[in-house]
Order: sequence, then structure tokens, then C-alpha cells
Amino acid sequence: MKISLLKKRFLDELHVFPSSERLVFFQRLCAAYLNLKPHQIVLNYGKEVSASDLSSFEQALIRLKNHEPVQYILGQTSFFGLTFSVSASVLIPRPETEELVAWILNHFDPSDAPKIIDLGTGSGCIAIALAHALPNAEVFALDVSPDALELAHFNAKANEVKVNFIEANILEWNSNQDFDVVVSNPPYVCKQEQELMKDNVLAYEPHLALFVPDETPLVFYKALKDIALNNLKSSGLCFAEINEQYGNETKALFDALNFENRVIKKDTFGKDRMLKAQKK
Repeated sequence: MKISLLKKRFLDELHVFPSSERLVFFQRLCAAYLNLKPHQIVLNYGKEVSASDLSSFEQALIRLKNHEPVQYILGQTSFFGLTFSVSASVLIPRPETEELVAWILNHFDPSDAPKIIDLGTGSGCIAIALAHALPNAEVFALDVSPDALELAHFNAKANEVKVNFIEANILEWNSNQDFDVVVSNPPYVCKQEQELMKDNVLAYEPHLALFVPDETPLVFYKALKDIALNNLKSSGLCFAEINEQYGNETKALFDALNFENRVIKKDTFGKDRMLKAQKK
């Protein structure tokens, strides 16, 4: 089958998705299976697809029809210019989390050597991106999931950075260490919000890393505040990705008695998505 016919069939069979999304799926699979960049696909329309490559496309098509994220199908994704392996044991890194990393880096020069801890690291994307951009930093990353930590360790090695991994529950962890930066993208989606979420998220991404009980939506932020209070150096910075519905409530946890420069930052979609607080 020629690439032109494969593309037509692929786009036709995924008609339940928006056309732009279908095209992105096809482009990503062409890059992975045929080593073709988007602009090269058209130039190779007349090329025959091998039986083995065609089988890979067929399997991917089946999985996409079941709304499985293309990142899990390919086993990897890009984040902050780096490549990360992903699996069903970790959340797929989001563009808004890249904005959080960029915001943190705006507070440092590349030669700085802050001591940083990422709480609930998942794939390791935040910790690894920070370690890569700040090569003199001492970076720690904590997660409760052994499977997530195994993958994060692999990603750190693949991206040639050193991160110190800790297996622990953010709700129970305590330490005598002092940090310049505490950062977290914890679970913050309430169970009642499930009906608003897409099937590809609900059916495939780990609920442990997504959801919090409706009655305690800020449980992880309370733990984050306590860790920031106990483990941040004076003038140290706490950053977090937040639920837009609870921006003011989350900010209020970081009381003015112990924290200053408390800021809520919107993401590119205009949603309250990030919080910064500085320990006095």
C-alpha cells in the first residue's frame, strides 16, 4: 500500500476525531514507523509501505479507535525539548506543565546551583527538564509509585541528567533537608469532574495521579504547603500546578504570615494554572 492510500484510509477510519487531530496522529506515526517528518510525507506519497510497517499502522489504528493516547502507543512523548518514555503508570506530560517549568527557570540563570525537589514526579518530566536546564542544580524527585519511579529513572538516564529519586507518599514524607525550590504537579482533579474529561484520559491515564476526593480537593496542596514551610530555605520558592477552580483557595493556604510574593499565573488558555509562593 502506498503512503497516500494509507493516509486516506487512516484519516477516514478515525472520523470520530477532529481532522487536525487525525493528521497529527498520522504524522507522529509516520515519524516513528517510517522516519518521515511531516513535510516529507507528501514527497513520499508514492512510496510503498512494507508489510511490517503496515502492520504497525494497523495495530496503532485499532488502539486509536479505542481512544488510547498516541503517546502510549508510541511509548514516548516530547517535553521541554526532551524525549520522555511514557507508559500507563504515569501521566502524559502536558504543555501547561512546560509553562510551569519555564516559569521556574525564569527565576534562575543557567549557571545557578539551586537545590530542587519535585513532589509527585511521575515520568520525571519536571525534575529532568530542570536538571537539564540547570546543570549545576541538585535535583530530587519523589513519587509513591515504584513503576513511575522506575520509568523516571530511565528517563533521567536517557536524557543524561542526575536526579535523586525518593519513593515516598507526599502526604507522609518528611525530611531534614533544606531546598531552594519545592515544585509539584499533584493530583488535583475532583471525582465530580470526571464527566467533563475525555475517554482517552479516563480509560488510560493513572487515576492515582489524577484524582482527589471531592470533599478534600486541596489535600495535596496542604501537604505541599507544610513541606514548603518545613523544608524551604528562607526566600525559597514553592511552585505548583493547580486546579483552576480552586486558585484562590490554594493561594490562601500559603498564608501571608509565612509566605510572600504569592502569585497565581494563567496558562496560555487563560486558566489559573500555576501558583508561586516565597517563604519569608
